[in-house]
This record gives sequence, structure tokens and C-alpha cells, in this order.
Amino acid sequence: MGSDGAQLAGAHEWAYRGEGNCNLVVGLQGARQILRIRKTEKPQSLLGWILVLLTDLIEWCSGKACGDEARDLAFYCQVMRPLIGAHYTSEARMVALSRPQLQLILEGVRQRRPDHRRHKTLQLGRAALFSDFAFLPPRFDHLDFIGDTFAVELKPKQGWRPPKERLALPQCLYCMHQLLKLQTGRVQGRTDYCPEELFSGDPGRMRRALRHLLAAPQNNLKIFRNGAQCFDDRRRSLSVLQELFQSAADPLELADEFCALLQRCLLLDLSGTGEGQCPHCPPTHLPPGCVLGRILSAQQLDQEGTHSTYKKLCKGGQSGNFDYVDRVLGALAAQAQPCMRCALGRIARQCALDLLFAPYLVAAVAKDCSLMVTLRRVPHSDAELQGRTLGTPYGAFVVNVGVFDLYPKPMDTILKHQRRNREIFKALKRPQVLN
Repeated sequence: MGSDGAQLAGAHEWAYRGEGNCNLVVGLQGARQILRIRKTEKPQSLLGWILVLLTDLIEWCSGKACGDEARDLAFYCQVMRPLIGAHYTSEARMVALSRPQLQLILEGVRQRRPDHRRHKTLQLGRAALFSDFAFLPPRFDHLDFIGDTFAVELKPKQGWRPPKERLALPQCLYCMHQLLKLQTGRVQGRTDYCPEELFSGDPGRMRRALRHLLAAPQNNLKIFRNGAQCFDDRRRSLSVLQELFQSAADPLELADEFCALLQRCLLLDLSGTGEGQCPHCPPTHLPPGCVLGRILSAQQLDQEGTHSTYKKLCKGGQSGNFDYVDRVLGALAAQAQPCMRCALGRIARQCALDLLFAPYLVAAVAKDCSLMVTLRRVPHSDAELQGRTLGTPYGAFVVNVGVFDLYPKPMDTILKHQRRNREIFKALKRPQVLN
């Protein structure tokens, strides 16, 4: 793994792709791979930096950080990939980067990082390689393409409310959270995007949701051209759609066609497996095998909702943040169950402390994951593409869809969600929010 790290950090062929609260991602352009690196709080003093270096040395020698990354990768490969589908997710492998290599990456991306993300630095020993869904898989390289590769990154958020929350919450949790963010200044303007509309399966509602994302992307929609980000919350020029469709038509007209194309992509069955619905799992209302259906099915593992899950946590006490991951992996290894959703339900019914909360925490991953729809024009549809080509008035496009951001959530996610919901309810009681 060390040689991989040396090659990656010295290649100078990677580019800043983005980051969330926990990870920074750079793209290895020539290899069509991304490098995902775990972040940690940046020390605020010289003593703090000395402690970080000492901790790095201890963890490097003991292998703890690599062990944590191996645990997270095992969760990704053995839990989330079977839930979402191997056809929608990437293989992954761990790489080891030294502190000088991490510093080289930090210096290279410094100007691209948002101000509100710069309070964190990169953690030693926590890096992994995945396929880069901003490009089509190599198996399509022989096709006669026209123009550039475009990829649309979506963070669809929560499309499912458990039964108890449907009774308690007056509307979509994401929409209510928008009101709180606006009131507290965390966003400058409210988006009208509603995840429940996107997950509805109704073409009109889905297109409306996507139009709202185009109008106010926040952190939930980005567009890439050949791996370089060209549309986001700061850059909202719809001229990118003229480039995508290779048309001089009115961008607003192209926006309608763009949302229609995305909506169709999200309902395509790209699994290529013909796998049927598990007879023991309740079906979703979405077409079998489509990416939104797989994500929604994983979200539906949460049948209790945050408040009920929090009350159970308070009664049982809290263990380590990631202890449940090893226990879930061990419990899965001890049973032969072809359906991962059924397996997780059976594990939770064992009522062991950590295992009881596994369905909620796995669902939380699915509620916060990202997907990428990759598009490239071809002269015409081809039977060889097996349903991966969609026609539009502006030409035919080869389609690929990938899902990522599928690492385990810590146990204190339950506490975080409970605090968030309390803040939302307090905000909703204020007249200016209700208006």
C-alpha cells in the first residue's frame, strides 16, 4: 500500500473534487479513480500540532488508523454494496499516504477548499481508492462518442418518513430543516427542493424537484465536465446545458429537457441482473432495480424514526461510536441470508445493544449518500448498450449511474439527529417561520 501512496501523491494528475464534513476527495484524472481521504480537526496551536504528529506516529506504528479504515471499507463492501447493488457501487481498496504526501495534497487544493471547510486537515492512514463516476466505465471506451463527458452529482437526501414520523412531522424533514437553516443563517436562501418529490416516482413531481435543485443547488447538485466541476451553488450559469446538448437553444428550454433526461436516468434499471424483489421485503413504489428504488429500500430500514430510536438508546446506554460495525459484520458472517435488508432486520431482533441500532444507522447512510449520473453523447443507440442509451430531441446519450458516500455513521448520529429535530420543532413554533 505504501508504494500506491507514493505514486498517487506524486502524480500531479489529480484534481480537487470536493469535500464533506468527514472526507476530502480528489480525482485521479488519468486513472478514472478518486482518492477519498478522512479529515480531522486542525490543531489551533503549536502544542496541538506536536500532539498531532505524536499521535500520527503512534497510530502509524500501531496500525490503528489503517485498522479503522479497513473496518469502514469492510462495512462498505459487506453491507452497503449488497444493499445498493454492486452495479451501482465501486470496488474499493485502501492506500497508505505519509504526512508529507498529505501535505502536498493539501497545498494543491488549498485555493479550491471552501472557507467553512478549512478548519479541518487530513488524517494520516485513512485513505481509499474508488472508481470515478464522473467518467464512464472503461468498458465503453470503444464506442464512437461525440463531445465531452458530463456528470451530475446529486445528494437526494431523505425520501422516506417512518410511520411514527409521518404522524408527528407536518412535512418533509428536509423541507423543515431548510427553514431552520434559513433562520440561523446557515443558508442565504431557501431551496424549494423536496426529496419526497424526487423519490415519488411520479415524472412530473420528480422533474419539478430537479428544477428546484437547478435553481438553488446548495450542496445537493453539481455538474462536472470531464471531471472538472462547472456548475454548483456559486456557478449557476445554465450555459453548461448548451454544451451538454450541443445546442444553441434557450437554456431555460434545455433545463426542462435536462430534468426530463435526469428523471428517466434515475428510474432506469441498470443492474443488468434481472434480480427480483425479495418476497420478504415490502416493495417500494419505484421501478424494480432503479437506483432511487435501491436507495429508498435502504432508507426504509428505519421503521422507528429518530425519537423512538433515541429513547431506546437512552434506556440501553451508549457504547463506542463504531463498535456496532464489527458486531454487525460478525453477525452477518454467522448467517446465510441472501437479502441484506432481511439480514439486518434479523440482526436487530437479537436485541443486543449495538445491533439494535444497526438498521437506523444503515438507513442514515442511505439518507445522506450521493449519486452520480454520467452522460455522453453517441451518434445513435446501439443494442450492445443493453438499455443504457436514452434518446432526446438533442441526441442520444449513454448513461451510467453510481452511488457513493456509503461509509458507516457513528452511534452518536442518533443523538445528533435528535438535537436537530428538537431545534426544528422549536423553530417551527416561531410565527415568522410558520409564515
